Amino acid sequence: MTLKSLLPRAPLLALPALLCGVLSGPALATPQGDATAAQDPKESAEGAAQGNDEAPALDDWEALDEELRGLRILDVGYTPRAQVWGYGRATAYYEKLGDTQGVSVDYARVNLTGELKFANYRITADLASGSAQIQDAWLSSRLGKEVSFTMGQFKTPFLRSGLVEARDLLFLVRTRNGVFYSRRDRGAMLSGQHGRFQWALAMQNGYADENTDNRTMTTIQTSIDVLGGTALSWEGAYASDGKTRLAVGTAYSQDHTKSEGAAVAVEANLVHKRMSVQAEYLHYGAAYSHPELQPSDLLEQRGSTSPWSLTTSYMLVPRKYEVALRYDDFDDRRAPYNYQRRNITFGINRYIEGHDIKWQLNVAYAHKGGDPTSAVHDGPHDVVYGLGVTTSF
Repeated sequence: MTLKSLLPRAPLLALPALLCGVLSGPALATPQGDATAAQDPKESAEGAAQGNDEAPALDDWEALDEELRGLRILDVGYTPRAQVWGYGRATAYYEKLGDTQGVSVDYARVNLTGELKFANYRITADLASGSAQIQDAWLSSRLGKEVSFTMGQFKTPFLRSGLVEARDLLFLVRTRNGVFYSRRDRGAMLSGQHGRFQWALAMQNGYADENTDNRTMTTIQTSIDVLGGTALSWEGAYASDGKTRLAVGTAYSQDHTKSEGAAVAVEANLVHKRMSVQAEYLHYGAAYSHPELQPSDLLEQRGSTSPWSLTTSYMLVPRKYEVALRYDDFDDRRAPYNYQRRNITFGINRYIEGHDIKWQLNVAYAHKGGDPTSAVHDGPHDVVYGLGVTTSF
């Protein structure tokens, strides 16, 4: 067994143990990030008093602290921080074509994030299915002022629409390509930033069976902040503070594990005062396929296609109401089935406490494509209504 086969595919069993071992040290952080001693000094004094006829004087305790500092046990030079936070969203929906309606719990996530002397970490569990499913589990350590190394389970650094936190989305659903590239995978990543330029290089397991295939999926992503400051970490123009921000990015992904499929992406994100515009264009190579689905699956036609999307929004009332419009073109006319799928979605958001607490109303008009068994490929149209509420803690 080689080191190469161990690094990107090693199970994350060591990660929780490492975190627990570090967090259980003498300066365990509270969820609010305030450091507390492993044992309250008052309780220690009381315990000593119970075991002795007379507790040591206060000067004795101070002298003991000084001795420990001399041994560099207490003076660790940093304060570990940890925070538990989370969010969830429920959506009431109605689909006209199938005349179906209901309420869904889209996500219910609990996150543990924190800072150590040598690294940052994150563990995320989603409870929406009724049982805890691990989403993120990674450690990220700085190798210098501008470079970081991340290892564990994390999102593939490909599209911004896939990387944005689910709580911070402009619509109830990501762009079509954002959905594909919001998946997590185990692996390792180098990333960095130099001025306005950011980059990432990741090697992850890909779609292959990690126990039988030593090949990996490689992703390279770059972006640059052309105008203004750093791009907002959420979608839309909420809390833009009247500034102009323009970020342009490119990405390349090669999955060697199954189909040898490659994908290339170009995207741009503009925020100008109350308005935002987001555009993304992808091209999937002819060999690209989704190994987890059957080749004939009608929803999976990415080989030799160039899907794109355009999203715009406007803050009607700063920090309260935002309207948005998105166009998604699947570009699957050249696919095995002559589909012409495309979606137009209108949305309006009411922010109560920013993205932490908000209401979202979406109306999606979907052109679903034709019947592959028929000579007529102009399929049915559908309208889907959704009302979602997001809450955070």
